[in-house]
Amino acid sequence: MIPRPQGVRAFVCVRCGHTLELPADPSAFHVDCPYCGTDNVLPPELIQARQRQHELQLRERAEAARSAERAQATRARTIKVALGIGAALLVLAVMGAGVLVLVFRAGESRVAATDPTRNGHAAMLERIAAMRAKDACDRILVQPAAHGAGESGVVSLDMVAGDHCVHVLGTSASAPLTLRYTTPQVALRTPVPPAAPVIDYRLCAEETANHAFEITSPGGEPFTVAALECARKPAEGGARSKVDDPATNGVARAKARLDELFKAGCNYVVAQPTVQRGKQTFTFTSKANAPCLNAVLASQYEDVRLQASLTDPDGFVLPVPPPGRELRVMYCPAKEGKYTLSVQPSSWDHYAEAAIDCPRDGREGLRRANELRKPQ
Repeated sequence: MIPRPQGVRAFVCVRCGHTLELPADPSAFHVDCPYCGTDNVLPPELIQARQRQHELQLRERAEAARSAERAQATRARTIKVALGIGAALLVLAVMGAGVLVLVFRAGESRVAATDPTRNGHAAMLERIAAMRAKDACDRILVQPAAHGAGESGVVSLDMVAGDHCVHVLGTSASAPLTLRYTTPQVALRTPVPPAAPVIDYRLCAEETANHAFEITSPGGEPFTVAALECARKPAEGGARSKVDDPATNGVARAKARLDELFKAGCNYVVAQPTVQRGKQTFTFTSKANAPCLNAVLASQYEDVRLQASLTDPDGFVLPVPPPGRELRVMYCPAKEGKYTLSVQPSSWDHYAEAAIDCPRDGREGLRRANELRKPQ
């Protein structure tokens, strides 16, 4: 503050002479006498001094206000920075906890994926052993393979129509597995099973093609995939015969017919009895006016019908006997070239095929061919 002028502490009323005190407010330039009420104006030098004092007070107040504002802004920034640091530390703590959880889960997943009791591998081996003992499923087409979280197990099978059936297998500890058929070009006769901890789909192919499947775990649990081949049952169109049993595969019956023809003068065996299954095509090359070829077809089962068709080198259809469990298809070549014999059985049972040449002019030659052409 600006000090008052030396010697000026108070002044007297111009009317009554009573001593007056200077006003505390430096912006006041006059004083009312408390005794007579006269309005006394301050001396000019006091007014100037008090004006300077008043301006200084205003500047001090403004500076103090600005200082207070700066201090308030500093405190606000400090609080904001502290809150930001706290929030960042909280986020880092949460992220750290999340990372620890993820690391823990990843470790658990790796452990589960390699543990046979948790990834379904042990259960798969037990299932395969039981199926091999019970159903004589003796070929593992896809070896048991464990798959981790997020993976898929693919089984791709090149299957032959009417041949063995295949079990597409998937096992997990407890989580359900989903089986999806991924070959849209070939239709399935039996729908795939619903999601379950154990998948066992038996496929008996009706046409020769690739059949592909995909097994996944929607819950992300580890699992094991395999494929096992099993014999087709008769109810599924499987063979009642055994490929290496002459009594059921037709070889014994074909050999008996071949022996009969040999005794009748047919002295050159073109093809010994061989086991066949399903539709087959045979090609014979003959010279013009050569001996008559006799193809013998035989099945052991009375309900089987073997249907034959025969064409000459020009593609013309030649006469054949009606379908039956045993057929003797013959031709006496009039021209040189390839003769084609096709056989379509009514079942997937094995049958036998053999061929023998008979003299053209003998009893089992042209004469027998003409007899076979007559309506039965």
